[in-house]
Amino acid sequence: MKPNSKNQRLNCFAPQVGISSWPKEIPGSWFSEFKHGKIFSYVDAAGSTISEVQMTFLKLLTVSARQNFTYTCHQSVVWHDETTDSYDKALRFLGSNDEEMSYDINPYVRALTDGCATRKGYGKTVMEINTPKIDQVPIIDVMLNDFGDASQKFGFEG
Repeated sequence: MKPNSKNQRLNCFAPQVGISSWPKEIPGSWFSEFKHGKIFSYVDAAGSTISEVQMTFLKLLTVSARQNFTYTCHQSVVWHDETTDSYDKALRFLGSNDEEMSYDINPYVRALTDGCATRKGYGKTVMEINTPKIDQVPIIDVMLNDFGDASQKFGFEG
């Protein structure tokens, strides 16, 4: 989130999930529903968890919010699928206000880089949520849709 002053910036450290094939999980499920998944939580630079009260106070001082999400892939699409020229497998974010955000329902979500669009080898896609609706961030969950084949893997950093 971006505080009211032009010179101030809030940095939150978000969840990191290492790259894996996720063989027992179902595509189209929220990460929090995975066996080892959970709702995202955030910590500050000192490693202390940012409470809901702290986040609410920060939002009162904020005029806009931005969050990046980096998806590491192996033969897995997360945004645009070049083979079908579609966004059918685009991820979905769940905002802290319980609003879903994705390609088809939110104009504030975009790919800064899309290295996973070809489904060839390893790559990275960096997503950005840049919104005047400050209640949409931070994201608390993500739904991923293109995994499950033996050769597919993914990980992410929120």
